[in-house]
Parts: sequence; C-alpha cells; structure tokens
Amino acid sequence: MPEFAEVNLQVRYLRERCTGWPIASIGYEGWSHFQNLPEEGREAAIQEFFHNNTLEAITQKGKHVVMRTTKGTMLSHLMFKGRWSVAGDDFLSNYKQHKKPPTEKSNNFWLINPDGKRLNFHEPEYKGKITLFPKQSPGQVETLEKLGPDILILPETDPDLRQEWTVDGFLKALKRSKQPIKVFLLDQKRQAGLGNMYVCEALYSAGIAPQRPAQSLSDPEAKRLHQAARDILQAALDTDLDYDKILNVYRKEADPEGHPVEESDVGGRDTFWVPTKQS
Repeated sequence: MPEFAEVNLQVRYLRERCTGWPIASIGYEGWSHFQNLPEEGREAAIQEFFHNNTLEAITQKGKHVVMRTTKGTMLSHLMFKGRWSVAGDDFLSNYKQHKKPPTEKSNNFWLINPDGKRLNFHEPEYKGKITLFPKQSPGQVETLEKLGPDILILPETDPDLRQEWTVDGFLKALKRSKQPIKVFLLDQKRQAGLGNMYVCEALYSAGIAPQRPAQSLSDPEAKRLHQAARDILQAALDTDLDYDKILNVYRKEADPEGHPVEESDVGGRDTFWVPTKQS
C-alpha cells in the first residue's frame, strides 16, 4: 500500500498540474466512491458538489490526498493500486504499482476541465475510494481529525492539519500502551503516514524488536525510534523512492551486514526484522 512518501509524490504531481482547475464535468463507475454520503439523494448530492466547482488546492494528510474545492473537501485514499493521473501526462513513480502507465480500463472516476483536460483516478481493484464532504474544510472533516500528527511536516501538508509529531507526545503515548510497538506505529490515529514497510525499517534502524510492548521502551529507545521513523520517510522522498538504497530488511533475506532477516507475524502483518540486532 502507498505510504506517506508514495502519497506525497502523487500530491506533488497533482499540485503542479491541477491546482486551480475549474470542473466542467465528471464521471465515475463502480461502487467504491462516495460511500460516506447518504444513499438516498446521493447522486443529486454528487452532481451538486461538482457543478461550478474548482480545485483550489491539493494537499496531504497521512495517506490521504486532500483536495480543497470551493464547495468543500474531496478526499482520496489510494489503498493498494490507486493513483491519479492527468490524461496524456501519466503519473509514474518507483512504487511497484506506479511504474507503468495506468490503463483506461482501470479508470473509474474522472474530472474534466473547460479546456478538455481530464484528471483520472485509476483503481483496478475498486478498493481505492473518493469521498466528498460538502461545505467542510479539511480541518472540519472527521475522517482527517481522527488521524494523529504526520510523521513529517512538508509544504504539501494541509494547513488545517499541521500538527507536529513531537518526541514528548510520542513518549507519553508509548507509556500508556501495552500494544506491540509495531502495532502501535501502524495505528494511524496515533501518528499518520507510517505503513508496514517503513515501520519495519524504522524498528530495524532503532534496534527495537517489533513485538515488544510499546510501554517497555526506554526514553532513549523511544527517541531513537522517533528519529528513525522520520529519517526513513525523508530518505524515501530524497531518493525518489529508490528502495534499493533505503530498504535494509523489508522482504530481504539478510540485512546489509549479512545478518539473517526473520519474517514473523506481528498484529496480523508480515514483519521483517533481525533478531541479532533488534531487542
């Protein structure tokens, strides 16, 4: 699933091309979109939202692409294979699901501006979703309010939702939790943007076993982990998702020093770690 860094590349692509777009028409198919709207009157509400509307700004919160419009907020969650792309100017990245141009068959939502340019949302599995929040700014959307602070604050971070992920806040939250530290880090309500891949890497870098109770971490360990999480996301952005450079244990047989990588199940997720280096 695209995590914070992968979503950020997508947001930057959209900001450069679609900020300020007037919306002339829309189209969609499938069942995954707009499920937050009441079923009765849903179609009328969708048409009203997009009629004479404009994409004013495109921002990010955690794993969400946030689109501010003159009539409210539109969110998209990419899930596993979702992506936005301007027709004729395909979005590509090193993320495994975004390396090749999207196909027209995978397009299940689109916006067209008055010049005829089309913004497409591609999701071949219909798991990615678009939700609408009429008359609400991003700071008023409950879905976003429930998320914890972003691991990194970037220019693309939504201004309504700029909450610093501080060491002190992280330490306090850890002391109250008996969850395995890996499960704790994956909880988007505690901190937003980390997914399975980067959590495995952060725990490896900090030398912490993924199954340890969160409250068992010492203050020095917690501070190392806090910095490691920030560092791995920043490295992903700085290298344009060069996974060969930034991934040391995720889906690897051995770490860079030759220590065997073990695959375990922690919280129902495949977990890659090095027992000889993480305790």
